[in-house]
Amino acid sequence: MEQAAERFGQGSYSLKLLGGFDQNVFEYNGEDGRRFIMKFLDASKYRKASIIRELTWMAYLAEQGLNMAVSIRSTQDLLIEEVTHDSKRYHVIAFTKAPGSPLTDVTSDFAIIKQWGRGMGRMHKLGKKDATASSLVDRMAFPQWNDHVIFADAFPEAAGESVHTQWKQYLQELESLPQDEKGYGIVHNDLHHHNFHVHNGEIIFFDFGDVSYHWFAYDIAIAIYHAVQTVPENRKAEFVARFFDSFLSGYLQENTLSEEWIQRIPLFIDFRNIYSYVYFAKFVNWNEMDERTRKYLLAMKADIEAGKSVVKLSI
Repeated sequence: MEQAAERFGQGSYSLKLLGGFDQNVFEYNGEDGRRFIMKFLDASKYRKASIIRELTWMAYLAEQGLNMAVSIRSTQDLLIEEVTHDSKRYHVIAFTKAPGSPLTDVTSDFAIIKQWGRGMGRMHKLGKKDATASSLVDRMAFPQWNDHVIFADAFPEAAGESVHTQWKQYLQELESLPQDEKGYGIVHNDLHHHNFHVHNGEIIFFDFGDVSYHWFAYDIAIAIYHAVQTVPENRKAEFVARFFDSFLSGYLQENTLSEEWIQRIPLFIDFRNIYSYVYFAKFVNWNEMDERTRKYLLAMKADIEAGKSVVKLSI
């Protein structure tokens, strides 16, 4: 932390842990009073080339008019610094902290939800192979949807055989889907309501570390899936119908998505659910979980095993 803070011009004493899945995201104040975000990425897990693609794509989206968190350079004029400690190597990147705050009321601020959908639609339009800047899109060698280690490595035993059976069924169905420019391209892959801020009625997007080629309908499903988790069970159906209507009306202002793909969104919502469970089962130490998290994951597992959909979405 000391090394990285010096590289980006601030003593580590000012770094405050914000979190992140790997507890690797920090905030610090610059000498001019501005606030910045610093991320430490384990070099054994994150290749420098993938970080370069992430920063390049964010810069391109900003050029195309999307409000984005801005990368900052180190005192050596580098966007990516490398630090070593106890023989472990880390890539370090930093951004200006997006002004504003997270969307605090997902259940009622439908004007922002529409803007959220419009922003995603714009990203998807720019992420198509036939986009205006297709030469850039063609050069962006992002991973395909199933290139993640969660698909390549052994299935986690902790998830259980019943979940494994359903997991294989989902993968088989997804592998059969077309991957043409009408429904497949570069997506954010994690654009839930904690990955943007709202400032003066405008959305500022950030955290593009999971960008990949995927189905556009899946990116929409991610937004719906995480938003619906904030709502009590007895209100989910009503909420998701209104959320979907607002989000999609914004989305379709920027990108065309056929009815055939829209009809698949419920499939992708349920896939996101099993993906999230398998991810936790694979990468989180169950013995170190608090009781609340453990109970939540056991309930997820029970719903998956019972074939229960996350939410009833009538399209």
